[in-house]
Amino acid sequence: MITRQEIYDKVKAFIIDNKDAPTAWRSELVHKLTDELEAAGCDRARYWTLTMRHPALLRKSAELFSIGDILADYIMNIDEIAERSAEYPVHGPEREFREEVKRTARESLLRTERGEDYEPGTVYEDTFNKSKPVEDALFEPCPNMTADELRTELADIQRNSADFVQRYADGSAWNRRDSAKRRTPVDVREAIMRLDMRRIRLCAVCGNAFYSHSPQYGRMKVCDVVAHLKRRDMSVCQVARDNALNLMRKRSA
Repeated sequence: MITRQEIYDKVKAFIIDNKDAPTAWRSELVHKLTDELEAAGCDRARYWTLTMRHPALLRKSAELFSIGDILADYIMNIDEIAERSAEYPVHGPEREFREEVKRTARESLLRTERGEDYEPGTVYEDTFNKSKPVEDALFEPCPNMTADELRTELADIQRNSADFVQRYADGSAWNRRDSAKRRTPVDVREAIMRLDMRRIRLCAVCGNAFYSHSPQYGRMKVCDVVAHLKRRDMSVCQVARDNALNLMRKRSA
């Protein structure tokens, strides 16, 4: 049974010994090589699981390629000069490696929030622009409900409460055992009728109307509708408000 290292050595020697073979011959040459490897005990499926350094790449830092990809590159025999004028050029492994190195050196990762787990090369948006236009463009919610629209919707719910009672009430045993859950049909209906339109506020961050559940609802300026992904105890708008206040404090300090 041929060993893994013997397979690597055989493929590498094949590429080097036949590097000047005409393109028309290469498919047949590879076919003979794979027949020899199969006869020695190398199943053809292993060509896509065994990886090695590409013989066309002299740099030790280059990524590993499957033997199948290496033999495919050999059969294609890509001519870099001819490919320059092609509409959709195909590049060989050496050219692809050089382009990847140059692209990595040029690119930087833009982050809208600072953290401790970001890799080198990260650029933070607040370094060059305090207004965070990227974050605003991607994540700033657009107002989609006015106070009048929310009042109208809640009034409709109060007039037609049966559908909502059926949807949200729970008459199962677990709810009957603990009345504190307050999810019986009677509880849900009473909660709907107790809706106080004075609790409808406008969020100072996203501009949307929201229903405040705070005992001091008149002082609520920011909604708690959408939970923040990282700070689950706060809403997206509450985190945005705190970030803005912290920035103002830093600037005034």
